[in-house]
Amino acid sequence: MPVSVIPPTVKFIAWLLLATAAAAVEPVKLPLDVGTLKTRDGKVFEAAKVTGHDAVGVKIIHAGGLARVEYARLPKDLADRFPRDREAAKEQLDKEAKAEAAHDRAVDKAAVETKTPGSDDEAEGDTADTGGAAVEGKPELKGNPEVKIATLNAYISRLEDGISKANGIIIDANAKASKYASTATTQVTRYSSNGTSTTRDVVNKTRLNRAEFQRKRAAREQEKIAQAQTLIADAKAQIASLQRQIKE
Repeated sequence: MPVSVIPPTVKFIAWLLLATAAAAVEPVKLPLDVGTLKTRDGKVFEAAKVTGHDAVGVKIIHAGGLARVEYARLPKDLADRFPRDREAAKEQLDKEAKAEAAHDRAVDKAAVETKTPGSDDEAEGDTADTGGAAVEGKPELKGNPEVKIATLNAYISRLEDGISKANGIIIDANAKASKYASTATTQVTRYSSNGTSTTRDVVNKTRLNRAEFQRKRAAREQEKIAQAQTLIADAKAQIASLQRQIKE
């Protein structure tokens, strides 16, 4: 039976066609502005820009923050603009899963070794308050009216300093609460051997506890401010009464 031989010219043409097809996919210039990005599973990202990509998907910044969108969820025309390697994606996801599991084990261990997460003595920077609005009781007034007025003015000054400090704590606590809450839920994608993928939300309860602790921290300082403001109003009323005594 005769064996067919492919002429060198045909081989060259075939190689040229393959090379041309490979070159047709030009490198994507980042950041890539894609505007409204709607994924295949129906999620919408407004004002989206692709800032990077890896073996699993693209990294985007959007109106709501940051995200990584897997290639399988991207619109086909956008996904086709990026090189993909299923084996590299599987290897990367395996590494991320192991890293995530190690992190969770470390968090669980820390939670056991320290006090309950979210308590006033929570570790890793979320410690009990070291100060705030100085809600001290009214000072004992002695001496003539002028001395009493000076004592009350000094008292008001201390309360006002405490309010200023409490406002700083509230700003810090609210910022931390927002950070912990926004990073408490992450999406994890798993690929099966047949190429299908499943995505689920994973909730980090430790971060949710920390967010709640910071919200309570801010609320406590707000209560102190309200108490201090009431004490200031009372002290000012006393000063006004003492000033009337002096005039009389």
